[in-house]
Amino acid sequence: MTLKILISRYVERKALKDPWSGPINIGSPINTINDEFYPALADNGNLYFTVDKKELARKDDIYVSVFSDGKYNAPKVLSENINSTGYEFNAFISPDESYILYTCYNRKDGLGSGDLYMSYRTETDWTPAQNIGALVNTEKMEYCPFVDVKKNILYFTSKRDNTKTVFSKPLAIDALKNQFFQYENGLSRLYKVALDSILKK
Repeated sequence: MTLKILISRYVERKALKDPWSGPINIGSPINTINDEFYPALADNGNLYFTVDKKELARKDDIYVSVFSDGKYNAPKVLSENINSTGYEFNAFISPDESYILYTCYNRKDGLGSGDLYMSYRTETDWTPAQNIGALVNTEKMEYCPFVDVKKNILYFTSKRDNTKTVFSKPLAIDALKNQFFQYENGLSRLYKVALDSILKK
């Protein structure tokens, strides 16, 4: 059976050629009265996702629910090496759980807005998350990482903006359109980079 997790619900099919089922609520203990979103599955079935607990002063955090004996266990928040009192969200977990990529918002070592950070798993915890640098991150928001592990390519979304709003002289309408409709125009766009260029050496 093939499963595809969709935020708080999932769809399934018995064979690759079969149609997907309708959305099925994944239920407790994953779903609660809070917001749970952006799921990522490891090969062993462990589910990583973002939780926004409205009763807490802190913001979005990354949680993991361990899959064992055919069911999900109560989610646990990842340590302070991953989470902070600010926003941590949109995690990608490597299939073998050796590293995690996710967005941190407005950290002191950030390049601006939300940046992608990486942490490596140890025997007992995770390494302190590190900003993956200017090859990927900008002063704008970078988020929604996904790694094609077969091709070793990191895909991510960015709101990087290369448009100009002040001009020395009036522009023809076509030139103005070209300016604001260029790829790096501040809207959410997809980008890719070789994963080897950012991995720990």
